[in-house]
Amino acid sequence: MQTRQVTLQLGPDRQFRAVLGLPRAGAPKAALVLGHGANNTMDHPLIAAVHERLAKEGLVTVRFNFPYAEEGKKRPDPDTVLEVAFRLVVEYAADQEECRGLDMFLGGKSMGARVAAQIVAQGAAAQGLVFLGYPLHPPGKPDKLRDRPLLATSCPKLFIQGGRDPFCKLELLEKVLSRLPGRADLHVLPGLGHSYEKGNKPMSEETLAEVIRVILAWLDRL
Repeated sequence: MQTRQVTLQLGPDRQFRAVLGLPRAGAPKAALVLGHGANNTMDHPLIAAVHERLAKEGLVTVRFNFPYAEEGKKRPDPDTVLEVAFRLVVEYAADQEECRGLDMFLGGKSMGARVAAQIVAQGAAAQGLVFLGYPLHPPGKPDKLRDRPLLATSCPKLFIQGGRDPFCKLELLEKVLSRLPGRADLHVLPGLGHSYEKGNKPMSEETLAEVIRVILAWLDRL
């Protein structure tokens, strides 16, 4: 994998970084832009590992910091700012020579997954959405569903969810999936949490390999 880092401008006084992962050989298969979760950055082990592995498998992958994370802040920016930043990354990626003519997929982990769905619901072009743990509701608040952007998008969607994710009760997600327009596929990682951890143990190499296999197989079936 080769990498290319860029700094993008958000207004006159804010900047944030994005990193492209480029296959070393052969024509790229597709492009995937990944946003990170609320309490981490683009260097979160799940985002960084998926970014690297998929680039090695022939995809152009893009990870980036939302502006607040770039500035070392803990509190996320308002959704309007997060959405603008995500769109800027997608526009930058689409303009790169390696991405021209490729199908563009958006997604991410937790908040990044939610923001990806929101900008597609608002009209951002994407051939599909890849969710590395969609935050369907806040922990302990299953009545506060974040399903509106999902219901407003008709592109194919892949949900890879930990079976013990407190942000997503599977029975609620299955009900939402039954109402979605277009194709929606769910892959459950039994016993795993929001970041695909098991108890106090972080995501295993076996889990990462499974996630990569699932994404690649899903893309091949579209």
